[in-house]
Formats: sequence, C-alpha cells, structure tokens
Amino acid sequence: MSVLKDRVGREDVPGTAGFGLWLMTLVALTPLALTAVWLGGSLGVMLIGDGWNPPPFSLASLTDLVGGGTGALWPGSPTGAVVAGISALAGVLFAAAALCFFAVDWALAAIAARRSLDDGSAHRCPHTRAPAPVPAGGSDTRAAAPLAS
Repeated sequence: MSVLKDRVGREDVPGTAGFGLWLMTLVALTPLALTAVWLGGSLGVMLIGDGWNPPPFSLASLTDLVGGGTGALWPGSPTGAVVAGISALAGVLFAAAALCFFAVDWALAAIAARRSLDDGSAHRCPHTRAPAPVPAGGSDTRAAAPLAS
C-alpha cells in the first residue's frame, strides 16, 4: 500500500481519511439511537396496556436488546408492540429532522438570493462602485487615490 503525503507533510494511507468523520458520527448518533429505542419501546409497551416500566437507560440496555431481543428489556411484552413503538418514534424523529433540514435550506436559499450580485445589484455594493467623477473645473479638493488593480 502506498503512502501519500498531504500538504503539510503528514503521511496518510489512502482510504482512511474519512474514518474520523465516521467515528464522530457514530459517537454522536449512539445516544440518539439509545434514546429512541428506550423511549419508543417503553411507549409501545405502555400503549398496549402493560404500564410504564422502562428498562435502565444505559448502553448495557442497548447491548441487551441486540443480544437478547426485546424480551430482555421488556419481559412478557409482545415484540410487535416494542418494534411498533420504536418505529413510530423513529418516524416522528425523522420527519422532524427532515422539516428542520428543509426549513434551514429554504432560509439559506432566501439569504443567498438576497445577497446575490447576479441580478444587477452590484451598483448598490460599496466595494464595487467606481470612484465619483472629479468635476472638470478642478473644484474637488480631495486627492485622487490610485485604484488598486
């Protein structure tokens, strides 16, 4: 495997550049997944009439769910109720995230449209204006500064 050097001289193995990003994403989404499983499963069990008896809120609960199924966290409750609660909560969270994403996208597009110089608004920008013309009679007492190119 060849080793490449980036712009600051660090050696980098091809294919590993995105590992840190994936790791940060995993670390950020694990608590969200744990919350969705814990709350969604508990709500699903509560809605079928088994009462509010959530499992402990910990990573051990998530590993118990993966290793032992829904019966390990909500014993005696039907798996369908737990899965339905988790799915319903995940759907609500996904819809809320999509609405926020599109709202932010709309707001940023509106800001970008106002700041665009493609519509002929360059004459309103003070940094793109040409200097004011000096009258022919020489009555302007300001020193003319050379324009930087």
